[in-house]
Amino acid sequence: MPPSIKALNSSAAMLSASQLRKRYTMALAVIAMLTIAAQGVMQFVLADQKYDSRVVNMAGRQRMLSQKITALSYYISTAQSGSEDTRYRRQLAEALNLWERTHAGLLRGDSELGLPGRNSEAVENLFGPLHAHHEAIAAAARAILSAPESVATLARNIDTIRQHEADFLAGMSAIVTLYDREANAKVVFARWLEIALMSTTLLVLVLSAAFICAPATRRIQRDMTELAAREEDLERLFSASPTAFLLVLGEKLTILHANQKAMNLLGLPPDPTPGVYLAPLLAGGDEANQRFLDKLGQGETLNECEVRLVDAVGEVFEALVSVNAISFSGQAVMVLGITSISELKRAQQTLEHYATFDELTGLLNRRTGMMMLDKSMARMHRQGGRLAVCFVDLDGLKATNDDFGHAEGDWLISTVARVLIESIRASDAAVRLGGDEFLLLLHDCDLDEGSRLLDRAEQCLQETAAAAGKPFPIAFSYGLVLYTPENGTTADELISAADSRMYQAKLDKKRLRGAS
Repeated sequence: MPPSIKALNSSAAMLSASQLRKRYTMALAVIAMLTIAAQGVMQFVLADQKYDSRVVNMAGRQRMLSQKITALSYYISTAQSGSEDTRYRRQLAEALNLWERTHAGLLRGDSELGLPGRNSEAVENLFGPLHAHHEAIAAAARAILSAPESVATLARNIDTIRQHEADFLAGMSAIVTLYDREANAKVVFARWLEIALMSTTLLVLVLSAAFICAPATRRIQRDMTELAAREEDLERLFSASPTAFLLVLGEKLTILHANQKAMNLLGLPPDPTPGVYLAPLLAGGDEANQRFLDKLGQGETLNECEVRLVDAVGEVFEALVSVNAISFSGQAVMVLGITSISELKRAQQTLEHYATFDELTGLLNRRTGMMMLDKSMARMHRQGGRLAVCFVDLDGLKATNDDFGHAEGDWLISTVARVLIESIRASDAAVRLGGDEFLLLLHDCDLDEGSRLLDRAEQCLQETAAAAGKPFPIAFSYGLVLYTPENGTTADELISAADSRMYQAKLDKKRLRGAS
């Protein structure tokens, strides 16, 4: 039968100082080795996560590049001048080269791109079916670049790219998902290994307490527990924002810590002092920024909230900020993940400039508006969120045309279009479907917010009508519906539902006028 703990303690008490010193040194050595092993696991996990994150990001970028190749091919077919055609071809060549290099790097590795090329068999099996689609798209894109004067070749190759794009995107989505799953599996394994190492360390400490010095052992256990808690908090902090992040404390929103990307983005010093606050980094006089600060003050968790930030030299740029509240070192703090969207905005503005607009109103035409609606719905499926769709119809346009001429009718259409575009937000879109029908796409907006927006537009229109003094009524009716990814509604069904609500609103107006 094994000796009791009491007997072991008595035996330990009778040991000489030299023996105790040897055992204490041995225990410290074992503890040191286990601690080093645990730290080695953490460093390995962090280093491996860096590669895994790079691979996931690059694989995800392949989807964007394939979409960009499709878009640029289409732009080449619609170019209005030789300079436009040259610019689009140059951009297509750049996108194609980067797309092909990244694809090769994901398969075989590329040190400059930070791709190790160490794929599992499951990932290799997913890449296999993509080969034909990748080669077809690449060959078609190269054919477009090598035959600038052949319209038939251009159309045929654009059609080839579109035929293979959907399968390529679906395949890359599966690959990105598998990359992410494998990375998470590595982290889970490393955590279990770290737990095992920690458990062994604690066992050694317990034995040391039984044979050497209980108070010292308890102090070591407490310190190691605090260290483990700090490591867990630090890991959560890094996982909250894989790009730029800030650690913010208290009602004054004091910046406690910023990673290197945040320092470069905002021009912060390497070690922010307690006198560095978040509020001065936000552009003043901006309603969105004020709403963002109000939500922070209420302790809300935010996901990709759009704000305008100011860097160290006073330049303003737009960014998406996600916020999570955590407990760090016994304090309630907030982790802010920041992604700059200034470049995305500039690209979007350039795209809008060369897109097709309605000649009379300057709004997006029906075709472009439907494309934007499809893209918005697809983005909702990927990222979540809400999308309010509003169908707007002018009141009395036919009577205005008949009684006062089409010039006045055109003025009425243009006036309502101007009021609508001035009433919506920068992230929204206004579309002229044709005739006296308009469509508004209100992103991240519910029905109540959409109704308030349209009510303001109606009030502005009434002020415009009063100032213009026209001899005909100036008004519109609208129907508003909400789309979320869970609805499962198509774009046509969404517009039809908004149209029905608009028609009902128009009937209600007529009944009210008849009753009065």
